[in-house]
Amino acid sequence: MEIRVSSLRAQVGEEVESAARQVPSTTGCRKRGVPRRREARHRVRASLNARLAGCKKGMVLIVITSNVVSSVFASRECGLLLGDAREVLRTLADDSVDCTVTSPPYYSGRRHVGDTVLEIGSEKTVEEYVEALASVGKELYRVTRPTGSYWLNLDDKCERKEWLGIPWRVAFAMREIGWKIRSEVIWHKPTHVRNAAKDRLTPAHELLFYFVKSKDAYYDMDAIRRPSSPPIWGKNGVVKTRRGSVPTDVWTLQIEDSTSPENPYAAFPEALVELPIRATCPRGGTVLDPFVGSGTTAVVALRLGRKAIGIDASADCLEFTKKRILEVRGQPATPRQTPFNHAVKVSHGCMR
Repeated sequence: MEIRVSSLRAQVGEEVESAARQVPSTTGCRKRGVPRRREARHRVRASLNARLAGCKKGMVLIVITSNVVSSVFASRECGLLLGDAREVLRTLADDSVDCTVTSPPYYSGRRHVGDTVLEIGSEKTVEEYVEALASVGKELYRVTRPTGSYWLNLDDKCERKEWLGIPWRVAFAMREIGWKIRSEVIWHKPTHVRNAAKDRLTPAHELLFYFVKSKDAYYDMDAIRRPSSPPIWGKNGVVKTRRGSVPTDVWTLQIEDSTSPENPYAAFPEALVELPIRATCPRGGTVLDPFVGSGTTAVVALRLGRKAIGIDASADCLEFTKKRILEVRGQPATPRQTPFNHAVKVSHGCMR
């Protein structure tokens, strides 16, 4: 993922020549007799040199010679890539990611990106949507280490008075790829959207699937235990406490306010990301989000002492994520209040 600044000069030449080869060698520029290829070389070289000049000492920059992939931000701990997840993932190395936590665009709930590029979620049929997510899951399987994991948040959709069963359709498609379903988590949302239908119950939950590549997948149970009682001070100041209980697979978490000026994009709670990262990504490991959106996964990963890779088809989302990451850098790897510290209360099997 990382390319040091000192080694980028040669890559500048590669990208310059790549751009030049796409331009016919004919005259027609502003100055008579100057080939278009020469102008293209000059334009691309100036752009890349500007990026190099703005790279601080000790930083790294991602340069990808692809028409659909470009870097927005990169450091030793984090990289943000702009482009379609299906294309960008092909540029990542095999077995390079420890944990993926993501929430793809909902079916028929996409964002428009420009005039021609359509993000996942714009498919005409649910079968095409499942196939698109399966193509992402296939690339994720390749880039994930043998001990790695994949957490996928999905919601269903009701059409013509019938639920489509999207989450489990996608889950079974992942099984065909080779992913193993280790857990199904119910995310209960107390402040759910009001139901306008008069002939069915109000939906108040989404699903979070936990996939692994092998039965020996990394899992740190102690990292997510909730203390069952306050610590007791023993002799010589030694703390004695029980190991604590393990969270259930029903989590009650408030949804993020997308109308807030601080975060105008739809985002899932940081608490929904923290447990997967704590449990299934070792400290110093790499966390990936191929639909990074407002950057919640990347921000939480950095706070917890992990590296992060974020991909999104929206430049605006990546710029917003970049700002959040710059705010986090330099802060101690201590998470905000989440359902897994002292604020947690387990009641009736739900995490509050």
